[in-house]
Amino acid sequence: MVRNLERAKTEKNADPNIQFILAAAVKLLRKPQKVTPDIQGGEQRRGQIQRMFFSPLDDFLINEVLPNRQEGRIYRGILDKVWAWLCRDVLATDVRIVLEQAGNATVSGERVDALVHALRSRSVELIGDALHRAEISEKEHRRIGIELGGERGIAEVRDILKVFAAEKWLSPLLQSIPDRINEHRLKKDMDVLRLVDKCSARFPDHVPVLAAALVERSETPSALCTFAGRLVGDDDPKAIASSQFAPFVDVVMSEAERLQILAFEHRNHNPDPVAFSQALSEYHTLVRGVERDIDLTVTGKWHKQLSETKRSISGVVTRELDGAHGAIRRALRLPKHDQSGKLVVDQSAIDDAVRALRVVGMVRNASETFAVNEIGKRTRQAVEQTLEIMTRSLITDLGKAKGQQLEASTAAADAAIMLSEIYFGADYAAQLRRSRQSAVGKGSSREGAPPKNPERKLVASALGRR
Repeated sequence: MVRNLERAKTEKNADPNIQFILAAAVKLLRKPQKVTPDIQGGEQRRGQIQRMFFSPLDDFLINEVLPNRQEGRIYRGILDKVWAWLCRDVLATDVRIVLEQAGNATVSGERVDALVHALRSRSVELIGDALHRAEISEKEHRRIGIELGGERGIAEVRDILKVFAAEKWLSPLLQSIPDRINEHRLKKDMDVLRLVDKCSARFPDHVPVLAAALVERSETPSALCTFAGRLVGDDDPKAIASSQFAPFVDVVMSEAERLQILAFEHRNHNPDPVAFSQALSEYHTLVRGVERDIDLTVTGKWHKQLSETKRSISGVVTRELDGAHGAIRRALRLPKHDQSGKLVVDQSAIDDAVRALRVVGMVRNASETFAVNEIGKRTRQAVEQTLEIMTRSLITDLGKAKGQQLEASTAAADAAIMLSEIYFGADYAAQLRRSRQSAVGKGSSREGAPPKNPERKLVASALGRR
C-alpha cells in the first residue's frame, strides 16, 4: 500500500491528501508494536507473543521466495516454522513461562513486553548453540534441516540470529534513518552515508543486513548502486564488486528478482486487473535506474542475475501482448440475458481487457526493458484499431436497439468507453460519452414519435389535388 501511495503522489493531478495518508501509513508501519496495558490478557494477548518476539525483523521480511537467496532478506513464511522449532526444541520452558504470564490478566502489558524482550535476548545464545551443534554434527544438521525446511531454512535462522544479536545497536540505527529515503539522499547527501560507513567499519559482518534494511526504505532502490560506489570511493563496478559494500548492489539485484516474482503472482493470482501492470512498472523503473547508474556488462554475477530476470519477465509480457487483441474483443461482446431476464455481464473478460490494455500502454515506453519492440508495435496497432472500430460500432447501434437489446448494447458500449479511457485518455472518452448520449437520444426520439397513419396520408393527398 505504501509503495502504491508513493507512486500515486508523483502522478499528475494527484490527490492532495495522499501525502498525509502516506505519512500516517509509514508511521504505523515503522512504529514498534508493543503490548499495552489496555489489551486484555488471555488468548488474545498470548497470540501476540510470536509477533512481538519477531518484531525486530520487520525491516527485513519479504513475502517472496527469491530464486537466489539474499542475506539479510528473510522470508516471512519461515517464521512459523522457526517459532515452532524454538517452542519445542530450543526455548520450550522459557516460552511456556512467557505465554503463561501473557495469559494472566493481572500481569501488565509492560511486564509482558519486558518478558518477550528477555526471551529474545535469551534466544541469541541458545539459537547460536543449536546452529553450532548442527555445524559439527551431521545428524544434528539433518534434524534441524528437517524442522526448518532444509539449508535455506537454516540460512534464514542465521539471518534472524544476526538481527537479534545486533538489536542493541541496530534498532537505534534504524530509528535514526528516515522511514523513506529519497534518491537524492542516497546519491548526494551525507547523513545516511556517514551512519552506514561508521557502522560498517565497526560491524563489517552486518553490511548485508544494513543493505537489506535500506532497500526496504528506499523510494528508488536502484540508487543503492550509486550509494555503494560512494561508500567504496570508486564508481567502478569491479571495485564495488570486490569490496565489502558489494551487498548494496546484491540487494538491488534481489529486488529485481522480487519484483519479477511479484509481477508473476499478480498476473496469475491477483483479481485486481491493475496490479500486474503496476508491478511491471516498478520493475521497469528499477532496471532503468540500475542500467543508468552502473555498467553491469563488466560484472559477471550481477549482469547475469539481472539478465535472467529480464528474459523471464519478457516471456510473460510477450504472452500478455499476444492475448491483448483477443481479450478486448471478448470484453466487448454483447452480454446476454439469463432465463429470468437479468443481464449477465462477463466481468472477468472486462478485467482481462483492462489488464491487457494497461500492460500495452505501460510497455509502450519500456519496450527495451521487456525486449518487446516488434510485438509491442504490432499489438498497439491491432489494439487501437479494434478498440476504435468496435467502440464506434457499439455506440452507433445504440440508436437502433430496443428493449433488452438496448440494455445489452448500452452495457457493451459503456465497457468500450471505459477501455478507451484507459488507453486513449479522458478527453477521448469524454467525446465518446457525448456520442453515446446523442445516439441514445436519437433512439428515444425515434421510439417516441407517433406512428405514421396511412388514412391521414390519403386525406392529405386528396386535399393536395384540389
